[in-house]
Amino acid sequence: MDAQTVLFIALAVAAVVLVVVLSIVLLSIRRNVDRITMRLDESLRQFEMTAEDLRRTNAVAREILSDVERGVSNVTHLTEGVRALRGTVDVATKVFDHALSPALINMGSVLVGFKAATSHILDRFVRKEERK
Repeated sequence: MDAQTVLFIALAVAAVVLVVVLSIVLLSIRRNVDRITMRLDESLRQFEMTAEDLRRTNAVAREILSDVERGVSNVTHLTEGVRALRGTVDVATKVFDHALSPALINMGSVLVGFKAATSHILDRFVRKEERK
């Protein structure tokens, strides 16, 4: 065997070893890429589920805010009604103070005066009958 044949055999063995090592390295890289792809898919699925949960939460939050807005509107309406009622009560109180209260006092005075007059008249009639 001459040196050139030994060199070619050494180069062939080196090429085979290089191909085997390179194949092992490429298979390892492929497995790693597959794992990364699976993890990325899982992460994307988790992200989609989180986004769906956020969408549902957002819908619930909007519904709650809608209910709160309706509640605020009802409280505002109630407050305006109480203010209007307070105005009506103030007017009624003023009417009572300025018209009805003096009229009741005058009516009471008339009744007291009528009672006093009736009592006085009855006393006079009763006394006249006692004198006779």
